[in-house]
Amino acid sequence: MIDRASVRSACSASPPADRRPRGPGTATAPVAAKPRASLLGGLALGLTLMLSACSSPPKARLEEQRQQRDFAASGYAPSIAAVEIQAINWRLRGEDVRLSVTSAGGLGGTPRPVVLYLPGLGEAETAGLRWRRAWAAAGYAVLTVQPLEEDAAAWSSDLARAAEFNELGRRHYAEAEMRKRLARLDVLLAEAQRLGRQGEAPWRALDWSRAVVAGYELGAQSALALAGERQADGSVLALKTLQARAAIVISPQVMSTPDPERYRALAVPVLSLTGPDDGDLLNMVKDVRWREAPFQAMPADRRWLLSVPEVPHAAFAGNDPRPETEAEANARRRAEAGDGQSQGRRGGGGRGARGQEGPTRLAPVPAVPDYRRLHQQQLGLIAAQQVSVAFLDLHLKQSDAARAWLAGPAQAWLGRVGTVSGATAR
Repeated sequence: MIDRASVRSACSASPPADRRPRGPGTATAPVAAKPRASLLGGLALGLTLMLSACSSPPKARLEEQRQQRDFAASGYAPSIAAVEIQAINWRLRGEDVRLSVTSAGGLGGTPRPVVLYLPGLGEAETAGLRWRRAWAAAGYAVLTVQPLEEDAAAWSSDLARAAEFNELGRRHYAEAEMRKRLARLDVLLAEAQRLGRQGEAPWRALDWSRAVVAGYELGAQSALALAGERQADGSVLALKTLQARAAIVISPQVMSTPDPERYRALAVPVLSLTGPDDGDLLNMVKDVRWREAPFQAMPADRRWLLSVPEVPHAAFAGNDPRPETEAEANARRRAEAGDGQSQGRRGGGGRGARGQEGPTRLAPVPAVPDYRRLHQQQLGLIAAQQVSVAFLDLHLKQSDAARAWLAGPAQAWLGRVGTVSGATAR
């Protein structure tokens, strides 16, 4: 039973960033420099003016944004429905629990099929926003939860602070931990279903008989297990509260040389989302090709794979870029200022050597982003969103349109953006 619960709702469909080109501004008359002005000061001013003139998105960036919009609009049944997020806090069996339900247009009327999304290592219930938005806009209720608090706090653990990342990975991805994670998930889902039977919102609007389990890296490990992957002792794990009709595994973490026998008898269809650039920075997956190994061993009539190049592992998490907080900005400025002062103290002599008046320095110019790669990355994520929505429609709504699209038009639409393979995509 829940001791106390608090729920707050907010619209997650935040306004898109203003991509309209800014005006060139009002030209100013040149001003003669004073004789005492330093050359470096003049260079700094010139650089500032140059950067100001470049503040408008160049034509190439605007063209890439147009291509991304056109690509999305020509794919599988694109939806622009507004999406809402309900953040839910429970106190259950003496422990705090944080959940999130994402939906479009409210959760009234006919109960909706459910996508249970399990985040990656070090992520909380707020993760995977790009995935949740796409699935919710297509008519699904997306429940997100990180069952174990220690998984959410992994990157602030003692092992992480000591940079013992291999040990951290081994500990969290151990089979014993996964069994503990699924047992906790069973408890949480049982409570959600109990509240639904009592008519409480939003739980009464979730149709648990039509459900898919999805997850990213650590969550993908649990999703594969619930799809029927055999464990080291030959057992197959299952939840008491939920029998998923299918699974979506995003960047599956295959931590050792794959054993094909583990995936030969999967009970439900599985969609794998990965690509040749899906290597994690910590090198927990030694060979990026291992991520496709489960697909290669699955039954032919139950396996699906979307491979998209140029999409890095972190992007598959589906998180929007997080803006710099005020505290982080202040820390960065202090570091930059400290670096400048230290440069002054390292001077050869005079006042600069005593740190009283260090040499004038220009702020470092940030590296130019690889815009071509970022553009391809966005196209790859759009492809993953739409292929996963078609997969959901096929297996939760028995959509003939989704089956037909995946069987042919999907690959024609993808072109060089990616490759889709699967039971009907032949």
